[in-house]
Amino acid sequence: MKIYALVDCNSFFASCEKVFRPDWADKPVVVLSNNDGCVVARSAEAKPLVAMGTPWFRIKSIAEREGVIVRSTNFVLYGDMSRRVMETLGQWTADVEVYSIDEAFLDLSERFERQIGEGKPIGQSLAALGREIVKTVPQWTGIPVSVGFGPTKTLAKLANRIAKDRSDHLFGVMNRKVREKALRAFPIDKIWGVGRSLLPKFERLGLKTAWDLSRLDPLVVRREFSIVQERLVRELCGEVCYGKDAPERKNVQVSRSFGTMLTERADLEKALSAFAVRGARRLRRLDRAASSVCVSLRTNRFRPDLPQYTPCGVVGFYRPTADTVEILKGVLSAFRLIYKPRYAYKKAGVTLMNLIPAEVAVAQQYLFDGDPDPSFPLRTDAESRRQRMSLYRTVDYVNDASVSGIFFAAEGTDRPWAASSEYASPCWTTDLDRLPVVRAD
Repeated sequence: MKIYALVDCNSFFASCEKVFRPDWADKPVVVLSNNDGCVVARSAEAKPLVAMGTPWFRIKSIAEREGVIVRSTNFVLYGDMSRRVMETLGQWTADVEVYSIDEAFLDLSERFERQIGEGKPIGQSLAALGREIVKTVPQWTGIPVSVGFGPTKTLAKLANRIAKDRSDHLFGVMNRKVREKALRAFPIDKIWGVGRSLLPKFERLGLKTAWDLSRLDPLVVRREFSIVQERLVRELCGEVCYGKDAPERKNVQVSRSFGTMLTERADLEKALSAFAVRGARRLRRLDRAASSVCVSLRTNRFRPDLPQYTPCGVVGFYRPTADTVEILKGVLSAFRLIYKPRYAYKKAGVTLMNLIPAEVAVAQQYLFDGDPDPSFPLRTDAESRRQRMSLYRTVDYVNDASVSGIFFAAEGTDRPWAASSEYASPCWTTDLDRLPVVRAD
């Protein structure tokens, strides 16, 4: 029998903003998207005042009148606070699966294996553990959490959704009677994995709750929909279908909207170079290599008075690679194929495609390697590539531990493309110059 806990941080971005500002503890806080575009996170106090996804310019006057505190996204701060939360969760089990920046699955099966084997009830033990998690994580990190327990990941996710609306931020569906009652009251559109495209199909079948969906024959669901929906039904019935192995990623994308529209070719090249470097770093973290790269540009669709142009270009690599220099060359080559002057560009993106395991890419490289060409500026022999990858790992290590870090000359020393962040908080935990100062009078 499996026992999963889904630990989810409450209003994570807004909670991170409050950690170092105790004077904001009971005040409404909202966090804006890139370029301060729209609301992407709200504290509990802000939810009755501001709707999620609302453009900032539409509610600016309301926020000022109601005393809503506004912050720009600060992913450096959020990423470090997330790391602290995940490390804290490791004290209860070594099997912590980080699902997103603000939530993680804990496999507690081994922890309760003896108790289950002896036929002892685990309800009180789970409740005590849940209360310990809900109490300890905020004490150690400042971030409040909710905990949901279930025999499958889907049910743990469902339990967590219910826990968020409870005063104790704790709920479990390990008990069959409790599970049935919860499923009967849980709307089908709130189920993990039921998106906008799938919901109308379920509604046409008269399915309104999680209980309705769980009563379907899984084989019929597979025939009418797909194996993904079959697994969803089985998970709702308590059958484990989602293990530790996450589906392999086929692409890695880095895209951003610019703080201001760009018209100069050099500025666009700097932005795309920065995206290429970031994408290559992600590839190495995933232990993957890319077979090709797609570069996309977009003008401002909210400015119909300006000419519109949304091109994309694809360049294939001679061999799959996670080499930053090779990826930079591919990105800039694709950019030059699609760039046209006299357009004002608002967004650009780099997508590294058709990923394969790095060890497979290395094997392919050895197979097709020829003798090194001393006159070629970027040597392609196996030993040179191995030395560059060792260098990149060192650079990645330095950049992981530093805010400023090491960058490639192609990225430039200025960032004319950077997103606007008028309301950004300091990077309290990663910048020595921004460490909070405590005074005792």
